[in-house]
Amino acid sequence: MILYQVHHMWYETSMIDECWHSVLGALKSAPGVDVKIKICFNFQTYIEEPEVKDVKVLLQKHQNHPLFKDYDVDVTIKTDDDPFYNIADWRREVYDPQAKYTVWGESDTILPRDFFAILDKVEIDQPHVLTFAGRPMWDNTWDVVTHEKLLGYSKPCQCGEEHRKDCIELLEAPLKYKDYITQKELDKFNEESGDIKLSQVPWKIDGSTVCISKGMVTPFIAPGMHFVREDTCLEYYLRKKNIPQVCVTTRLKGHNYKHPNKRVGTSSTRNDKVFKQYADISIAAMQKFINEL
Repeated sequence: MILYQVHHMWYETSMIDECWHSVLGALKSAPGVDVKIKICFNFQTYIEEPEVKDVKVLLQKHQNHPLFKDYDVDVTIKTDDDPFYNIADWRREVYDPQAKYTVWGESDTILPRDFFAILDKVEIDQPHVLTFAGRPMWDNTWDVVTHEKLLGYSKPCQCGEEHRKDCIELLEAPLKYKDYITQKELDKFNEESGDIKLSQVPWKIDGSTVCISKGMVTPFIAPGMHFVREDTCLEYYLRKKNIPQVCVTTRLKGHNYKHPNKRVGTSSTRNDKVFKQYADISIAAMQKFINEL
């Protein structure tokens, strides 16, 4: 069994349809593969101040999505009646040590069509994390998890005499991390990427579509972490425990960091004082946890 789990904040609801249709497409491309889906709808307003009277109305137009009609989806609701709860809490609590993989879904990410089919076929006989390739990021430390067809554009890169500090800009859209990529564009790129290739890589974790194998000793996210840096915490944990990371270097994930609909119904940002206060608590919890490993 593969567990796909995703945490949606209320201000991310404009990305939900795209996210769910991508999941649905990957499910339909893997008939017979046992996939369980868990979704958390988080309506808390501890950090982000809403510009609508009822944040739950932002979800209403998605309630009849085909994903819910065709598949059994386990739904969790969080509101301001609950203590502060966020993505790190969800990812820490929902891991299933019996599932072949527990997948970290994200609202701003679309999947390769053969995502679940790949997870079903991969056989690695030890605890590990499996990640999917990304687009070139802001520096070349991310090259180890960049799609093999897109290497050589991150900063600094190996351009010889023609080196440019902004050489990543040589890549046409949508092949840079800051570009918005559609499902059609992602599918076309992956269809032209050839056979599946796996490579063990130095640890480099971007939380989108991380697939955590069964048998992982928990917790790998610090108790007390609520949000921000939970992917960094997992990376530090893997390094300290020498648990391998394997990357599917020929399949691109569509992590839309700069999604045009990233936040709706709020003007709150990561630069706000309240955000930084909560973030500092999580970062301190991570540092304590990693230091004590």
